[in-house]
Amino acid sequence: MNETRDGTAPRHSAAAALVDTRAEDWRVLAVLGPYRLLLVATLLTLFRSGYGPDLLALLDPSVFYNGCLAYAIAALALLLLGVYRVPGLGAQAHLHLAVDAVAIGLLVVGAGGIASGLGILLLPPVVGSSLVIRPRLAAVHAATATLTLFAAEFAHQLQSRIWDASEYSQAGLLGLMFFVSGLVANLVAQRARRSEAMAARVGSEYLNLSRLSENIIESMHAGVCVIDADERVRMVNAAARRMLGEPLTPGKPLVAVAPTLAAALHDWRAGRNQSAPLHAEATGREVTCRFTRLGWRDDAPTLLVLDDAALLREQAQQIKLAALGRLTAGIAHEIRNPLSAILQAGQLLAESPQIRGEDQRLLAMIQRHAGRIEGIVRSVLELSRRDRGQARLIGLRDALLRSAALYRESHPHRTRPIEIGDVGAHLQVCFDPEHLQQVLFNLWDNSFEHGGRGGRDVTVRVRARIDSSDGAIEMEVSDDGVGIDTAEQERIFEPFFTTHAGGTGLGLFLCRELCEYNRARLSHVSGGPGATFRIRFATLIVPRAATRPAADTRPSREGL
Repeated sequence: MNETRDGTAPRHSAAAALVDTRAEDWRVLAVLGPYRLLLVATLLTLFRSGYGPDLLALLDPSVFYNGCLAYAIAALALLLLGVYRVPGLGAQAHLHLAVDAVAIGLLVVGAGGIASGLGILLLPPVVGSSLVIRPRLAAVHAATATLTLFAAEFAHQLQSRIWDASEYSQAGLLGLMFFVSGLVANLVAQRARRSEAMAARVGSEYLNLSRLSENIIESMHAGVCVIDADERVRMVNAAARRMLGEPLTPGKPLVAVAPTLAAALHDWRAGRNQSAPLHAEATGREVTCRFTRLGWRDDAPTLLVLDDAALLREQAQQIKLAALGRLTAGIAHEIRNPLSAILQAGQLLAESPQIRGEDQRLLAMIQRHAGRIEGIVRSVLELSRRDRGQARLIGLRDALLRSAALYRESHPHRTRPIEIGDVGAHLQVCFDPEHLQQVLFNLWDNSFEHGGRGGRDVTVRVRARIDSSDGAIEMEVSDDGVGIDTAEQERIFEPFFTTHAGGTGLGLFLCRELCEYNRARLSHVSGGPGATFRIRFATLIVPRAATRPAADTRPSREGL
């Protein structure tokens, strides 16, 4: 048989590798050791008691005792080799059969040949060795045992000078039994090895999939909790623990750690579904819960999927704002052309000498409100086009000085002082320069227009520092104006929210959107006089030499 063409050789090689690594195969050879010792003890007992077969009486006592002693010593030596597993499994299997063949063959010769029936004692060694070797070698072992019986019968007839051909047929039948038993045992062992390998592979894949599922569930933003039929927590992920509190651990009763959730589970099982958010006692959060039975039996566990109600509302708000942004951008684009025509017509009418008195006041009102609408349209279009900028590494101090100079030029008839202090020349941020300038202009306009209500003089201060915890750069824009009311602080970043009669309500919203686009975060800092806004820029990884302060870091003052 050509093994390389039909693929048996690779399969046998894999089986051989598996044989060398399976501990069960070594246990099979270890069982043969007690079998030999038990066989020796049984033969000695029968020989000494006189109750054994008459064929045993033919044996010379001294030869019989010495043979049994040698066989027992060989059995102990084979047990010792099996403990140390040296040499390998295949070599030891051959050695086991060789010892058994010699010992039992001599016993058959001395006991009267194959007619004594002692040749059947070779069957356990043949079956045992066939369980741990390859199919071809199993056939070799069966052939060796068969030839041993033929040789024993030939030696007996040669010694007794009585030739009987019928005894060889009996030896052939025993040999056939060896072949069948050995090959069947080897086939069963091979199938057991393949089944074991497949079970190990499936178990490994199941373990990998189980770990993958656990990692996915643990990293989910939604809370996942499994409750068994006794309403005990079987599994919970990190998001569920954050929503419901750390006491939610596997093994605890659900009613003890989350009574509201347990009551909702009872209502669901009773067919009373509740869509209202639940209140988590430990954390105070509002959560929404979805229940799913994992199985068809009544005692099947229940899967609970938890979501933060506040986060869902925020996501819904973001979706609404995104849709509103696209709608308003489209409307603003369509309004801009006719609005430009209205403004141009108003300017032409203002130059006409026929417009006097009440008509002039009405025309000024039209121009003023048309200008306000134009400001809203411009802000909306700037918001929709914010993705055109390109963030890059810029020096923060230089950008502030340049923006302050441009701001001064845009307000030549007004005194708006801006102090730029504690901003080191070595500080660099990743931001689009045009976006940063737009954000600063909006913040400064809010400080002077809203903080200076009632004719109050306002001074704006800009400071920057490095957060020691993570190395991020934080810049604060503060003023000494009237500040922001506590009731309005939560709404100042909402679109179209304004407290100024001529404001659009898009300035701070646009600032936050531009900051988020540049991976920065704009927030309001409560407390203290006036209003303070903080921009936390994205953390940069720069060489240590680049983080050393420059020689001249003295604060400067720009009076506008």
